[in-house]
Amino acid sequence: MNKLSLLLLVGGLSATTAVAAPALEQIDSLRSKDLGELVVYGTRSVQPLKKVPGKIELIQAPQIERSSYSNLSDLLKNKGSVDVIQYPGFLANVGIRGFRPGDKYTTVLINGIPLGSGNISTIGLTNIEQIEVLKGPFSSVYGTNAMGGVVNVITKRNKGQLKGTLSSSAGSYGLGSGSLSLGGHIVDNLSFDLSASYNARAHNYKLGSKNFLSLTQAEQDLLDPNTKGIRMPSSTYGVASGNLRVGYDFSEDWSLNFYENFFLGSSIYNGGSIWGVYGSSKKDLNRSTTSFELAGRVAGIHRLTFTPYLSLEKADNYNDATDKAYISSVSDTRTYGAILQDQMRLGSHILTLGLDYKTSDYRTERYKADGSANTLYKPNYKTNSLGFFAQGSLYLLDDALSVAAGVRGDLMRFDLEAYAPLKSAAKRETHTVLSPNLGLKYEIIKGLRLHASAGSAFAAPDAYQKAGSYVMGNRLTQGNPDLKPERSLTIDAGVGYSNHEAGIEVDVTLFDTRHKDMIISHNTGQQVDGLNLSTFINADEAHMRGLEAILSYDFGSLAAYAFSLRAYVNATIMLKTKMKVKDKWTDMRYVRDQNITFGLEYQGEDGLELGLGGRFLGKRWEDNWFTYYPKLRPNVTQSVTRHPSAMIFNASAHYNLTKQLRLGVNFDNLLDEHYTEKDGYHMMGRSFMIKASYRF
Repeated sequence: MNKLSLLLLVGGLSATTAVAAPALEQIDSLRSKDLGELVVYGTRSVQPLKKVPGKIELIQAPQIERSSYSNLSDLLKNKGSVDVIQYPGFLANVGIRGFRPGDKYTTVLINGIPLGSGNISTIGLTNIEQIEVLKGPFSSVYGTNAMGGVVNVITKRNKGQLKGTLSSSAGSYGLGSGSLSLGGHIVDNLSFDLSASYNARAHNYKLGSKNFLSLTQAEQDLLDPNTKGIRMPSSTYGVASGNLRVGYDFSEDWSLNFYENFFLGSSIYNGGSIWGVYGSSKKDLNRSTTSFELAGRVAGIHRLTFTPYLSLEKADNYNDATDKAYISSVSDTRTYGAILQDQMRLGSHILTLGLDYKTSDYRTERYKADGSANTLYKPNYKTNSLGFFAQGSLYLLDDALSVAAGVRGDLMRFDLEAYAPLKSAAKRETHTVLSPNLGLKYEIIKGLRLHASAGSAFAAPDAYQKAGSYVMGNRLTQGNPDLKPERSLTIDAGVGYSNHEAGIEVDVTLFDTRHKDMIISHNTGQQVDGLNLSTFINADEAHMRGLEAILSYDFGSLAAYAFSLRAYVNATIMLKTKMKVKDKWTDMRYVRDQNITFGLEYQGEDGLELGLGGRFLGKRWEDNWFTYYPKLRPNVTQSVTRHPSAMIFNASAHYNLTKQLRLGVNFDNLLDEHYTEKDGYHMMGRSFMIKASYRF
């Protein structure tokens, strides 16, 4: 608490209430700016959002600053229509369009650079310009592991007058944070942006105690009514995060920027589950993403960029949560590479050519209590890829028709190190992959647009799936060396209408994905040394189909935006999530039927901002790993379970006392919903956060 108290004196965290349509910081902005002025970076070139055929949702800085969330996982699940699985202990993954949450299907970037991890809870929200959620396959742009989509976090780049923000917050369960952001011009052509924050929770949080929706007895048994209102064990934490940019402009055409994004977490506790069957433990988790960007124009039409980068993530895992705990395992992931790109402007058209090299090196160590080496769960391994990509953006028929077409070829190599204790021999695999894409957007009349796209994607199995070995309860999971890579083809089509003057924003998209050789866990029905044997196999195929809808209306348009009162819905509704295994169709796991966020936001000329919102989590299928502990839920004996829907509400109020001083309060899980995002890991009940920020 001493660290937290000190930080609360000097600053705190700014926060977020975001939606997938434009929200703006001041009423003057609302009168003058509309969707057509928004730009996106995730397509490898800066383009107006209204001209991009692919489905992209934006969460912008003013939206981020109005919430109580401190990291990307909380923001995405509350303001985006995506699947998020979040555990206590800073571990969270995101899934898009019916793909299971995880870095295998969703690529996470910071300023276009690979995070090197799928754990989105390590990305703080201070000094963020916007967050782009690119839906659909983007392997033609970013290579493997972008089947479902891409999340690209863009940090601020201030080259103007030096300015900053000092913020602090405090709330339920000893929640508190402090942050400082500062940036702008220093001398001559030198500029910088700096932000740092510390976030902590001093007390274990309480679970919710109610359910807004009616539940069957089986659904109540799954959630376990005995857990209502109790404390989540080992759910305290204290972590720091931040980012830095230092830039120098050699001329109007050439510049060099250095970027650093980091996360530092010491003794992050993990209760294992609400029942504590896995025991409490803790970990030290540190991550950094470092890059340089040299950019310049040549011969008028060429914009060249060269970006080398290095992403590091290291986790020291302890055997328990006591002061006498020892480090029982260490995981170390290093992702490094470089991107060389030439963006050519040919009249009103854009052609982007590039070379993308990436290496990911995964290493683990395990230790016994005496410090000697213990058997690994999986061999160490490395992946290398060299990608060549070409992406064209054509604007035809007086800019009414946008055509995006591209292709990427990847030369990939997978190296598995020999490891005798697991009887794993050294192995090398190579893959040559070609990933094309095509997108069209046509504006029939002003504001009314049709759009469609198609693209393929690719994902290779990892070392754990190939050669791992892990025991949990009475189950032994072993890898399968014969696994094949996964491939997918997605087609989508939709219609959108935007009219800023009328306050209307609508987009409806239907998507369909065919997923070949999806890798799944499989119970063999055999036993090894008294343990039930599971492995991994390629499903014959999987089929996902769904509907995405963004609906927004601003009642302030009726009064020439003298105020803003905007109602919105952002929804993903899965119409089909099936997989075929050995000629039998069955339901996919860990994918919700619906992910819907909705709300009502008010902004007045007097500086008052109010918000009331919520999210609906649809039902999902999960493997029931707690069958190995039958006394926990005697009435839940199925190996695969259907988890209930949940409805979570939140509210906020903010007031700008002056141009510099801003006060706010946020209430999350307003009705104290009792729910999970992953079986056994119940989420926090009702909570509040008060905050203050000062701009200078």
